Amino acid sequence: MTSQEVADVDRARWSSHVEFLLATVGMAVGTGNVWRFPYMAQKNGGGAFLLPYCIMLAVEGLPLFYLELAIGQRLQKGSFKVWEGVRSYFKGIGMAQIWVSLLNTIYYPVVMMWCIYYFYLSFSNPLKWTEDNCDAAKPDYQCCLNDSSKYYWYKEAIEVTDSIDKSGGFVMELVICWSIGWIITYACLFKGPESSGKAAYVTTIFPYVVLISLFFRGVTLENAWSGIKVFFTPDFSRLLDPIVWMEAGGQIFYSLGVGLGVIICFGSYNSVKSNCSRDAAIVCFVNCGTSVFAGIVVYAILGYREATTGIKVQDTDAGPGLAFISYTTAVATMPLPQLWAASFFIMMVMLALNSQFAVIEGIVTPLKDLYLFSKVRREVLCLILCCFMYVLGLPMLCRNGLYIFTVFDTYAVPIPLLFVGVSECVALAWFYGIERFREDIKYMTGGYPNIYFVFCWKYISPIFIVIVLLASCITQIISPAQYTAFVGCKSHPIGPHEGTDNWTVKLDYPTWSRIFAAFMVCIPVSVLPVMAAVSWKQPVAPVDDGVQLEHKPAQDVEDGIQASNKNTANEHGDAENGIQASMVIKNTANEHGVN
Repeated sequence: MTSQEVADVDRARWSSHVEFLLATVGMAVGTGNVWRFPYMAQKNGGGAFLLPYCIMLAVEGLPLFYLELAIGQRLQKGSFKVWEGVRSYFKGIGMAQIWVSLLNTIYYPVVMMWCIYYFYLSFSNPLKWTEDNCDAAKPDYQCCLNDSSKYYWYKEAIEVTDSIDKSGGFVMELVICWSIGWIITYACLFKGPESSGKAAYVTTIFPYVVLISLFFRGVTLENAWSGIKVFFTPDFSRLLDPIVWMEAGGQIFYSLGVGLGVIICFGSYNSVKSNCSRDAAIVCFVNCGTSVFAGIVVYAILGYREATTGIKVQDTDAGPGLAFISYTTAVATMPLPQLWAASFFIMMVMLALNSQFAVIEGIVTPLKDLYLFSKVRREVLCLILCCFMYVLGLPMLCRNGLYIFTVFDTYAVPIPLLFVGVSECVALAWFYGIERFREDIKYMTGGYPNIYFVFCWKYISPIFIVIVLLASCITQIISPAQYTAFVGCKSHPIGPHEGTDNWTVKLDYPTWSRIFAAFMVCIPVSVLPVMAAVSWKQPVAPVDDGVQLEHKPAQDVEDGIQASNKNTANEHGDAENGIQASMVIKNTANEHGVN
């Protein structure tokens, strides 16, 4: 048996195609669909934002999702071996994807940790973030009465400091939730698609049950349609702002998980003959449809919040604040608040778990494909990775953890993903060969990909990605990102700052955090040219023993593998005949007394 045959036999597989679709939809549909997209849409022109969002889906998201799914399914390898197989000097793409996935896995579970904690709090009566729990003995009692949800989030839940430079020590409740989250992650992941595929039946389907329930409850609330109107009301003047297009492109990349190597990994667990064209379309449209649907749910509830508290729908907190401040304020005034709070946060936990499973899978699979880790049991490798990520994420459990989380969220993933995306297009369309790739897809699906995708892979997608990438870099140079620091209300400020109406101020990142941010961006970006330079003059690396995909079209490769199978069978047959002949001779000799 060649190593290719061994890999095909031993490689983990989805138990069914349904499990693959559920796991892939779960990977794409995460917490960002619920809090990142609705806020970004409302901020960037409401309904008008859907135009650049859909355009970026058509020219970036769907083509690259299709590309990664197809190449992973065809080569049956993780991201590192896939790009090494395309050309040995492109293996830096796979290494960059592993690096970005590692960074994502360090900070993304923090979201799950917060949701686990709030899920636990949802069973209190009254809810912890309501005015009933404001302590009149505290000097900032009036601040709590003014906005109890915001007060609880900043002062009680994460106990945030007023600066990224002030650690403040660990919040022990968060440490416990952090540990629970990682234990659940390992329990659902250590068997690979065999276990994560089964978990997807719960972690993917249940959030939709909750979201649909929240929709029907939300649209029946007072003033709900006013909130939905704010979400969809278009401001077409915003379409002239390049930042809107940049954020639409970034949101597509972030939401679909393009560039992380996860899609390649999931595709490699599929049968070679699966219809990857259909699968890519299903997952992409379900993901983007979920974002819009979640926006309707969130803004219906925010409309109700406006009717009951007087807080305008437009006064929506960004990022995590949308879930832990805006939503909690609204749900506290709803009938059966514990039910709707618990439902919402368990949904968020499930969404976070799905994405977490996928990204770790995108790290484990390429590592298992490497000789260095090929002999390590999957359970052991997963355990080592989970423990490693657990330790690296501990600084975000400190009282300045929200600010460190913001550094990761701003720098660790967005720019490196765009760089990886354009590199994938160039590697496949211009070096592997677009015609060869078309033949691969025809072999897998029975038909050639639409000519539109061919033009996207070769011209349109890389051009748009480069434009978004340059716009992102120029924006960072002209207007460096700042972090939002909590300073308290006007009547009771904290630290050296004066309190403000919204309790926060924008502060410049200190030098150490800028250096750290540059490190996170430069490593995956620089690893591509460095590994290309090292590998350029080396012999072309075969994907497996004697099978060099760089020089063989799809059918030739398959014929070669089939021929290898036949030869191996013949060799086994000859060996067996020889053994049988030897046994006959020996028996005959024994009968005649010959030793």
